[in-house]
Amino acid sequence: MRRRRARERDAAGRWATPVLAASALTVLLIACAPSPLATLPGGEWELAAQGPTVRYLVRPGHEPVEDPEVALARLEAFLADVGPAWYVPAELRYFAFADRETLRADTGWDITGRAILDRDAVVSIYAADAHEVAHILTAPHGRPLRLANFWLEGIAMYYTWPEVFFGEAGAGDRPRRMGTWHGRSVHDWTQTALQAGELVPLERLVHGNAAWGQLDDGVSYPLAGSFVTHLLGPGHRDLGRIAALRAFFDEANAAADRTAVLDAFERHLGLPLAEAEAAWLEFLAEWDEGSLSGEN
Repeated sequence: MRRRRARERDAAGRWATPVLAASALTVLLIACAPSPLATLPGGEWELAAQGPTVRYLVRPGHEPVEDPEVALARLEAFLADVGPAWYVPAELRYFAFADRETLRADTGWDITGRAILDRDAVVSIYAADAHEVAHILTAPHGRPLRLANFWLEGIAMYYTWPEVFFGEAGAGDRPRRMGTWHGRSVHDWTQTALQAGELVPLERLVHGNAAWGQLDDGVSYPLAGSFVTHLLGPGHRDLGRIAALRAFFDEANAAADRTAVLDAFERHLGLPLAEAEAAWLEFLAEWDEGSLSGEN
């Protein structure tokens, strides 16, 4: 497929290259908390594909595994579906790296992806990184960014749809339009952590990141995604509930302490966090991953 080419220097950070086969995914995939002020990738970039919102950039001589036009179509569809309920950037620059080693060599970041919020930019090793794009759309725009990683990663995990990462052919049996991680739903991961006694009370996670940082990534990210998915329901369907969560995020981002966050949660979501947590834990105890259908 013919690609538009335009050289850019000192271009901003965005996501990344190829779609990986499911068998290639390992727990080395570690998402990264969004950064308002991270430096954009420097050097020379080529505009490989251009949509209404997304500028898809690649390194000259480092061809991505997936056709950028195909990845671009998935990104634009994701933005059109999710963005209006949150935020639609005027332009989103997507910097696609060939692999983790190249990203680390160019930026010094040993990660798979990062959202650079104040520049509406993403760097990633994946062709269409829904998780990092979701950070751009959903993170509060008030600065400084104080919202706890539990909420930032929870909403990004909610929007980690396999068909955005892999396309219809690559989604396989993963549940659709519900947070997934390494081939399992966020609920399945968190049910395993619950059974192993690895969960912590959510009250410890809703303000600040000390308790979050003590958890293994294999627990914290799915845990946050599972709670937010249970709170909103799968599929980005309840726009009223999403609007309430967005209003809560804005207030929680300015909250001085945990009590203020808990008060804001009850005011915007309509119930105390403790009640929402109890309902979620009851749901998790009964979760049956095998019952998922293609429309979940």
